[in-house]
Amino acid sequence: MRIVGRLGDLALVDDINIYQPCEEFKQILSIEGQNFAEFIYQTFDPSISSDISSSFALNAASIKLIFLEQSLHGLYAYLTRLAKLKGLYDAATQAAVQSASDIGQMHFEINVKSPIIIIPSNPSQSLDVFVMRLGEIDARNKFDMNKNMVSASLQGIRLVSKSYHNESLNILKMIDDINIQADIVQIIGIDRQTDLSYPDMQAS
Repeated sequence: MRIVGRLGDLALVDDINIYQPCEEFKQILSIEGQNFAEFIYQTFDPSISSDISSSFALNAASIKLIFLEQSLHGLYAYLTRLAKLKGLYDAATQAAVQSASDIGQMHFEINVKSPIIIIPSNPSQSLDVFVMRLGEIDARNKFDMNKNMVSASLQGIRLVSKSYHNESLNILKMIDDINIQADIVQIIGIDRQTDLSYPDMQAS
């Protein structure tokens, strides 16, 4: 079985004009890239593939969010009316938990581009902003004999202040290109009656 899904575009625009933000700040939510998200899920015949039973791949573009407190508060108030759907969410979550044990050994590759949060200092009168890039997430695993090796990273964390003075742009970098890398090795099927010293998991 092979399932492929794609979400093309995603945008959120403030057209109410109650708070009169600058034109550059009216598009509250947007993406950078051709597609917002694309995923592939597939299962394998156990008689053909003995290493893994399924695989999952996810690629997501960078989301840019402009933090306008009044607009986001109105959106939050609207979304709280959908709380009646919580029962459906809980039922779906329970079904996923019950079926998790049947997944077996899953190979995954996940790449989520850096989310960008832009905080204007005065959205109705100034273009000065504080830009936070929360870092690109990349995670993947592979199986080797009885080992499940996971590699994960968080790259490109940045904090930048942009201000305008006499139509001149000034950029102040507070945090620039912080990268975090982690490698995890999980041992599958250790017999604790014979091996008491080797850990189930190693991380570096």
